[in-house]
Amino acid sequence: MDSSGVLVALLLIALVGYMAYAKAQRDRRTFDNLYRPPDERLLNEDTEFGVNGSLAFEGEADFTTDAFDLAAGNYKLMYWFPEGVMVKVELLSKVGSDSEILGIKSGEGELGFSVAATGRYFMTIEPDEDKAWEIEIIRLGLPSRS
Repeated sequence: MDSSGVLVALLLIALVGYMAYAKAQRDRRTFDNLYRPPDERLLNEDTEFGVNGSLAFEGEADFTTDAFDLAAGNYKLMYWFPEGVMVKVELLSKVGSDSEILGIKSGEGELGFSVAATGRYFMTIEPDEDKAWEIEIIRLGLPSRS
């Protein structure tokens, strides 16, 4: 093989390597944008409820929230679901001891629920169709002294 053939081979290898590197970087940026972890500086130290005393989630398809703290007590769940699309909302304890379907609803409204034991919980939101939805949880009453 002469020197021009070696040079062409090296250029092709460099070009393919650069294309693979650029694709990997593009995929990494896309992944980081889609699966960005929450900014922990925005969360309170002892609870994940915001300054206004609420916790909100939104999406466009089936969704499982990260675990969050709930103290024993009463809560209100406000929801904004698409009209005519049934959405199931379920509250589960992180340790797997409790599970409760809070509602299967469509449209806009609110419902109340109670948490018997303080702990870490997460929610699953499952719409029948991939349409935009929103929920907000607000603690009712005074905090318990447990």
